[in-house]
Amino acid sequence: MPLVGNTTSGAITRTRIAEYIAAKESVTPVVVSDGARTLTAEEIIDKKMFVSQPTAGRAFTTPTGAELLAQLSDEVVGTSFEFTIVNGAASTHAITLTAGASGIVLVGNAVVAAATSGTFLGVVINSTTVAIHRK
Repeated sequence: MPLVGNTTSGAITRTRIAEYIAAKESVTPVVVSDGARTLTAEEIIDKKMFVSQPTAGRAFTTPTGAELLAQLSDEVVGTSFEFTIVNGAASTHAITLTAGASGIVLVGNAVVAAATSGTFLGVVINSTTVAIHRK
């Protein structure tokens, strides 16, 4: 993450680095109502956590690879991000992460069982595709 240009006194500011760190450390849980849901790129990259209490098995669909790449804007191959799905169901109702229409490769177990959580690591693998790994 590059530094912002010099100030009027010639000192280099660290504003962009500070903003980057604050964004990476900030988590704003998204409460998902009971039902299937398509997650947005903005939610995955910026909010980082989804909380739901499903009353039946539910599917959470990722955005497309292109949508995630657009949200990441100037990032490159190898850039990564994390997000977590928290399943607050008290019984057997799982949440299954499914791939968006294109540009997404799911790796590992995409099922988040009741009363557990699952953390996923997204990695840009080329200019059109994001791999999402279960951690």
